[in-house]
Amino acid sequence: MILRPVDVSGDVLPVLSSSALLFGPEAVAQLVQYRLSLLAGEWWENPERGFRILERFRDSWIVSSDASSLSSMITAYIRETDGVQDVADVRFTVSGRQFSYRCSVRTKEGSAEVAYQAEYP
Repeated sequence: MILRPVDVSGDVLPVLSSSALLFGPEAVAQLVQYRLSLLAGEWWENPERGFRILERFRDSWIVSSDASSLSSMITAYIRETDGVQDVADVRFTVSGRQFSYRCSVRTKEGSAEVAYQAEYP
């Protein structure tokens, strides 16, 4: 898998040489980040496509006892990403209104770290 790099706000950066492209596990981790950041209903062409985490937050507040099921939901969503063979070393925390999640995605070329944070209303 090969992807173009993005800046911190998610804008695609110009590529002046092939060495600037993302390959292997880093490309897969970036694809996971893309999928986590596209929320259901945001893509006009296919509003059903996207991550449904906001629906989970709409149903109830997330407390420490719910964090495990939310983590499982995120892990299952990540496993559906092209190139991901497994998800390991899952860690999550709830602090106030913020849920933080980290994991290692394993690909056929190696592993890469993925981090995700969500703040709910």
